[in-house]
Amino acid sequence: MRILVTAMLSAIVLLGTSCGKDKDDSRQRRFISLKLDDRVYLSENPKGTITLPNLTDENPDNDYPTMEITGQSYNGDVITFSLATASMPFKPGVYPATQKGNGLLIALNSTYYTNLTSAGSTDFKITITSIDNLTVEGTFSGTLKDASGAGGTRVTKDGAFRALISQQGQ
Repeated sequence: MRILVTAMLSAIVLLGTSCGKDKDDSRQRRFISLKLDDRVYLSENPKGTITLPNLTDENPDNDYPTMEITGQSYNGDVITFSLATASMPFKPGVYPATQKGNGLLIALNSTYYTNLTSAGSTDFKITITSIDNLTVEGTFSGTLKDASGAGGTRVTKDGAFRALISQQGQ
């Protein structure tokens, strides 16, 4: 009888521990992903840098805060976001490519060598959904064009990113 009770208690303890909830680490994952021409591009562990404005020189192009997020896929494709804001801090919201300092550049190296840019696009936008001192997260979509002018336009869909960010002065 004692053996039966011990076996049942052991089974209950074993089942109780094996059914424990796994820790959700999905919020820890850093990435840039997008769909371009029905192909998915993925960059793991992109890095973001916020550069503070430099009001002490004559250059008007660095008089506002900028953020650059860069990632590289396993195939060598490089994806770079550029964002600008009038004043710190960066806030959740929409950053259209029609505004100076905002945009996306993709250097496709895995299939054919092409640089795609959002410059001149009227519908490309980057949306920051969440930002804090360590991470930035958001979505993006819109039309890109071949930077060399040789190709036509291409549409990005289902773009998303989450990256670590650091801050630096100029």
